[in-house]
Amino acid sequence: MEELIKLENIDAGYNGSKIIENISLSVKENDFLGIIGPNGGGKSTLIKVILGLLKPSSGNITVKKGMKFGYLPQFTSADKKFPISVKETVLSGLLSGKKLFRPFSKKDHEDAEDLMRKFDLDGIQDSPVGELSGGQMQRAFLCRAMVSHPDILVLDEPNSFVDKDFARDMYQILLELNGRMTILMVSHDTGVITSYVKNIACINRTLHYHPGSDITSDMLEKYTCPVELITHGSLPHRVLRSHKIGGAK
Repeated sequence: MEELIKLENIDAGYNGSKIIENISLSVKENDFLGIIGPNGGGKSTLIKVILGLLKPSSGNITVKKGMKFGYLPQFTSADKKFPISVKETVLSGLLSGKKLFRPFSKKDHEDAEDLMRKFDLDGIQDSPVGELSGGQMQRAFLCRAMVSHPDILVLDEPNSFVDKDFARDMYQILLELNGRMTILMVSHDTGVITSYVKNIACINRTLHYHPGSDITSDMLEKYTCPVELITHGSLPHRVLRSHKIGGAK
């Protein structure tokens, strides 16, 4: 498989404070990479570096020329203030590739409507996005991330606020999409990680890459990723010991 993203010895942080250090990672075509780790371990910081939203203080990052990203950030209460409709929210995912004031094409509208049907939003497409439930809004923003047909889809906790029944459908859709795009997904749900992803990156200031989707409590302890394990498989539930991580995001 062709390499799409390569990070070499990356250090990054905010206001002079280092959050992640010596990060090296290779992401290949059609990978489905699960990114796990404790709160404050640097997962979101890593995502921002990959997306080009945060410049590393040292190291090199290479992204294959022409790659198009779709991005679903973590849901926040500020998202409720969007003064536009559900469909307009989805279509806004196409703005970066359009010339100023150029209208959306018929195909743009068809793609948006197709996504809204898949994510059970077609009946409320004209509703103000700020009036949606948290789960509905998360689905609208997921559609926005996907509508441009990205080469690489980056999801930061996509199951936040999504009800359990729809979450199962959502991951099935992601599996289908993975046949034609690379997916990077941050999640605290290790049950989801082991069920759907192909490879795992465990980050707690530094990063440890694990080929395959098997997670064991010994592996997480060894690589200082104190996350909660919740699964329906043979692995028992366990909470690992906490670690101090000053100022990490």
